Amino acid sequence: NNLGRMITEGLYRCALYAGIQISGTNGEVMPGQQEYQVGPAVGIDAGDQLMMSRYILQRVCEEYQVFCTLHPKPITEGDWNGAGMHTNVSTLAMREE
Repeated sequence: NNLGRMITEGLYRCALYAGIQISGTNGEVMPGQQEYQVGPAVGIDAGDQLMMSRYILQRVCEEYQVFCTLHPKPITEGDWNGAGMHTNVSTLAMREE
């Protein structure tokens, strides 16, 4: 089982319903750590979709009575990966290679 899967799936459904372009979700290394991808989106729309997805995530977490954090490394003890936001960029030239 994937700890937190119900929250990720709830976010996925709610975000798609809201018109946010969620292109994927997956569990990460730390227990309960989940990841989702927003996009592809261009310009200001990318930031708008990201911020709205975070709002929706917080509301979904409320339904399950859990707290989500966007802190890049919430657990400092032990050998856990960080959880920072990252951006993937793709250009036409890159895709043609």
